Amino acid sequence: MDNHLDQELTGATRRNELFFWLFSIVALFLFLGHNALWASEDRWAEIAREMLITGDLLHPALNWQVYFDKPHLTYWLILPFAIVRGGFDEFIVRIPSALAGLAGLWGTLMLSKKLFDRRTALLAGWMLLTCYGFLFWARTAAADTANLAAIILAVAYFYQVEEKATFHRYLIFYLICFLGALAKGLPALVMPFVVIAPHLLAEKRWLKHLRVSNFLAFFLAAGLYFLPFYLASILPMEPPLRAQGNELSGLELVWRENIVRVFNAFDHKDPFYSYFYNLPRTLLPWVLVIGVSIAGMVRNWKKLPPPVRELMIGTLAMFVLFCCSTSRRWYYILPVMPFCAVLAAAGLCRGLSVEKWDRPVLLLMRLLVIIGSSLGVASLVGIPLWNHFFKFSPPLLAVIALPAAGLLALGAILIDNQPESPVERWTGLPRRMGSMVLGCAILVVCVFDCVIPSLTRYRTEKQLYDAIRAADLGLSPERIFIWRDDAPSKLLFYLDLQRPVTDSPDFIWRRAFTEEQIRAMTPEQRRAEQQKRNLADLRQFLERNAGHQVAIFSFDRESDLKPLARAAAELGLPIDVEKPDFSERRFDVMESKSRRRSVWTPRLPQTFEEKHEEVK
Repeated sequence: MDNHLDQELTGATRRNELFFWLFSIVALFLFLGHNALWASEDRWAEIAREMLITGDLLHPALNWQVYFDKPHLTYWLILPFAIVRGGFDEFIVRIPSALAGLAGLWGTLMLSKKLFDRRTALLAGWMLLTCYGFLFWARTAAADTANLAAIILAVAYFYQVEEKATFHRYLIFYLICFLGALAKGLPALVMPFVVIAPHLLAEKRWLKHLRVSNFLAFFLAAGLYFLPFYLASILPMEPPLRAQGNELSGLELVWRENIVRVFNAFDHKDPFYSYFYNLPRTLLPWVLVIGVSIAGMVRNWKKLPPPVRELMIGTLAMFVLFCCSTSRRWYYILPVMPFCAVLAAAGLCRGLSVEKWDRPVLLLMRLLVIIGSSLGVASLVGIPLWNHFFKFSPPLLAVIALPAAGLLALGAILIDNQPESPVERWTGLPRRMGSMVLGCAILVVCVFDCVIPSLTRYRTEKQLYDAIRAADLGLSPERIFIWRDDAPSKLLFYLDLQRPVTDSPDFIWRRAFTEEQIRAMTPEQRRAEQQKRNLADLRQFLERNAGHQVAIFSFDRESDLKPLARAAAELGLPIDVEKPDFSERRFDVMESKSRRRSVWTPRLPQTFEEKHEEVK
């Protein structure tokens, strides 16, 4: 009888986990490449593309200029998929983040199972999967999800092997940490120790890890971490790669970004209290459920098992350290999310919280899911009215997805009211809770997988570059000039340029002066020096390309167009700054005051110098 029951439980567990992982794969990969590159994604895309073009995997570069803003790993992870695909697109660039999301979920389930049970693990996984911060960044080309995954995986692995630690297990633990550091930075190395520190300090457990094998594993993993930086410092770059100053290894930037920034931030200076509202923001829509559950566990502090107290203290210590850093951004706090989900799930599933506090919050959450589902269904009526009040139509993908998600979520709620609910059977969660979780997951995935990607039609930059490619102007990279800006990574990526383009950013004039000289200048002197350098760069570009068709890119704000008009008049550049040949503005669905790029594609006359030689 017991064997039969064990077999049923094993079968149910496999079914529950299979359903969870299938849903997770859909949530992370559905329409992953539908949205155009946005924000910093273009850096990851273009650096990986240039690595593949040059064959230099050690010197990340933008426009063939060495750019060690992040370590190597997240760029390397893109390359195998691009090679298999035979090229780059948005889907290829985002695959590593989505896979890191799956790894983070796996670490969350592994930690929950080790400390608690399978039901707690499933609830923690469902909550983390559908949190705003997690799903947002797991579908974005960046290093932040890899950082989260490395930290939760390292902690989960430590608890798995603590009692049977050997050299190779120590090595795997440190490799997880250092690989995370090679993806994002040193927090992936530091934060796992912060989380497990209360457990190690309790009963002096740390003493049993004072082994030679432990230290050998650490130094071996550290050596592997430093190897790419060392190789980058000794191996030459191949033209046309170039560097400014001593930028060949990236170690100086590791120190600046991970040590100096912590104690004396030079940017990203959000206030110290910002994580008190940014962490709840990342935990939406579960913030109330998680917050009340953890508060109930604090209320029952003396009744909590030691592992729970240790994990709570470790999580709090990690949060405090992030707050103490002088450099803060809302996505830096993402690694705290899995531990919040694990603790909240333990409080709800194992009765560690205060039930009379949890009950109204769960009821409110269920009500919100019903309301959200109903609004999705109501969009069948509301969306046709949209065209009556607005001048543009909503995206077809959103029109289809919203009512479909609403119907599915409402169906999960209704089915779960029946005896022997299939929702409970598939999710492995108690009745009513399972339908609430599944309904919420359907709605959240609809927003991130369908609605947000569908809005890419209202973004204009990719449409501009697509229009330029369609025009087939035959412009080589040497005949493209970027006025008062760095070469846009999106331009390089979407036009698939194989060599660098000429740019003249608004700050380049500063390189000719010391900081003391710059501070001594008046604003008028700074503007004059800026205009002088931009004008000189444009003159050199025009002289090199005399007699050829070129492309001049500029933002269409007045502060850029007026200097460009003066430069065009002085240099004899045949363009009208008010009438670009291509403009993002032409793709605007709604009138916008945001800056947009404009492009002029004139055929240049011969220079005065060449004419003078002809006369001779």
